[in-house]
Amino acid sequence: MAQSTIRDVARVANVSLGTVSNYLNGNKRISDATRQRIDAAIDELQFVRNAAVRVMQGGRSHVIAFIVPDGGNPFFLEVARGIEDFAIENGRVVVSCNTEGELEREKHYAKALSEMRVEAVIAVASATNEHLLSTLQQSGVRVVTLGRQLPGSPYPAVDVDDLRGGFIAMGHLLERGHRRVAFLGAPEAESQIRARYAGCVAAYTDAGLDASQLLRVDADLNSPTARSAASRAILALDPRPTAIVCANDVIALALEAEAIRAGLRIPADLAIVGYDDIEGAAIAPIPLTTVHQPRYDLGHQAAELALSPNYPVATVQPFSPRLVVREST
Repeated sequence: MAQSTIRDVARVANVSLGTVSNYLNGNKRISDATRQRIDAAIDELQFVRNAAVRVMQGGRSHVIAFIVPDGGNPFFLEVARGIEDFAIENGRVVVSCNTEGELEREKHYAKALSEMRVEAVIAVASATNEHLLSTLQQSGVRVVTLGRQLPGSPYPAVDVDDLRGGFIAMGHLLERGHRRVAFLGAPEAESQIRARYAGCVAAYTDAGLDASQLLRVDADLNSPTARSAASRAILALDPRPTAIVCANDVIALALEAEAIRAGLRIPADLAIVGYDDIEGAAIAPIPLTTVHQPRYDLGHQAAELALSPNYPVATVQPFSPRLVVREST
C-alpha cells in the first residue's frame, strides 16, 4: 500500500494543501473545526509526515530539549512532565539531556542539538553553561532558562524566588531555637543554590547572628556517593550542627540516611530542612520538612515561553516558594 501524502490529507479533509501545511508546521492559526477535519484525515490515512525533509529545507524539527545538570534528581522529572504536557498539546516532542554539570557533555549537547535543528531548549540556569546556551541561540534555537542566568542574560526565564526560599528555611530553624546551624550544598554552578544560601545568610544576619559562624559543606558532584560523603563530613564537624538547611531534597535525604546510620535522633539531635518538596520528602523514614516549589508549573510555564509567538519575552515574575513542615524539624 502506497504511503499517504499531504495531498491525500488535504483531499480527505476537504481543505487546501496550504492549510494542511500551515497546520503541520504551525505557521498560522486555523479554526478548531478545520483542525479536527485534518486530524481525522490524518488518522484515517495513517499519514506520517517526513520531518527530515522539513529540516533539510531549512525548517526546525518540532523538538524541545530539556537540559539538566542532575538527571538523578526527581525534582526534574516533575518539571519535565510539565514541559511534556504542553509540548504534546502543541505537537512537539521533548528530549532530555543530562550534562551532570560536565563541560564536555555540555559541548556535546550544544553541537548535537544545533545540528538537529531543535526548536527550543529549556535549561537550568548555571554559571557554567553560558557557552552551551550561547551556541544554541546563535544557531537559531529558542532558549529558556529555569532560574535566572547571569546578570544581563538575554534569555527569558521561569524563576522561583530562591532567596526567599533560603530565608524561610533558615528562619524556621532559628525560630525553633537553633543557633549552631549549617548549610549542606551542591556544586554551586547552579544560580539557585547560590540564592538559597544567600537567603540563609540573610535570615541568620537578621536574627542578630554573625554570618561568619554559619557553617557550610558542599558535595563535590551531583551523585549519590558525593552527597553521602558531604553528609558524613558535615556530621563530623566539631561541634556538630544541631540543624542543617540542605540545597535540595536529594541531599537532605542522603543526610537523613547518614544521620540515622550514625545513631542520631531526628529532630532531637539534628533537625533537617530540604528544598524542592519532591515526592520522596513526604515518605522518607523521617518525613522531611522542605521548601516547596511548583515543579510541574515551572516546566509548563517554561514550555509556554519557549513556544510563545512573542518569543523572546521578558523574564517571568518569580514563583513564590513556601515551607512545608514535617517531622524532620
